[in-house]
Amino acid sequence: MSQQPARVSIREITAFMDAVRAHRNAAFNGSEPRPDAALLAWKSSILDRIAAQTDDTETNAVADEARAELDAVRADAGVGGGR
Repeated sequence: MSQQPARVSIREITAFMDAVRAHRNAAFNGSEPRPDAALLAWKSSILDRIAAQTDDTETNAVADEARAELDAVRADAGVGGGR
């Protein structure tokens, strides 16, 4: 029997959205807006766990896109720069 990933809670989504707001506020208050790999990893984790609970193709496609976005940011960081 395969183990199911942890379900996404309202509390986690709220904490994630608070972190996104803080990141955006920092960007609007003078720091240069750059992708945040930690936030993208969290987003990808949430979407992967939601997708694991359904066979819906759109939900799975969104999770795939989030994973690809994270991979691209990590690849950019590996060669010395953000986007």
